[in-house]
Amino acid sequence: MQRKGRLIGIGFAAFAAVCLVATYDYSKGRITDTGSDLVRDVLASSGNARECARDVTDVVSRRIPIGTERAEAERILADATIDPPKPWFWTPDVENSTVSEGQTLEALRTIKATAFVSNLLRVYLSFDDGKVKRVAAEVICHFG
Repeated sequence: MQRKGRLIGIGFAAFAAVCLVATYDYSKGRITDTGSDLVRDVLASSGNARECARDVTDVVSRRIPIGTERAEAERILADATIDPPKPWFWTPDVENSTVSEGQTLEALRTIKATAFVSNLLRVYLSFDDGKVKRVAAEVICHFG
């Protein structure tokens, strides 16, 4: 009887250790490493972007104000990247894309990646005479 109890205790301790390691590894996805001031500002604007479908136009407008040259705006968006975590039990899904059609530009950047959801920054820019005319931005969540 004592042997059964000891085996149950060892099994319970092993399960707790696995849960602790998995929780630690998962939590590494909550901290985004980035060299981009734009990504840092968006994450800091409201508790590390926990909310989906959140308007962050004012935050992005501080980094890409109206009147900015198109080349400079594209450079700022190109630099808006993260260094994804390197966990052992999941692979971070990092999406970065830019679509430009005439006088408009849409950029999608991963700003946070965890095991269950990625937060993306979607930025819309319209240009007039090679300068930013309008800015719109939102944080969206991609589950899966």
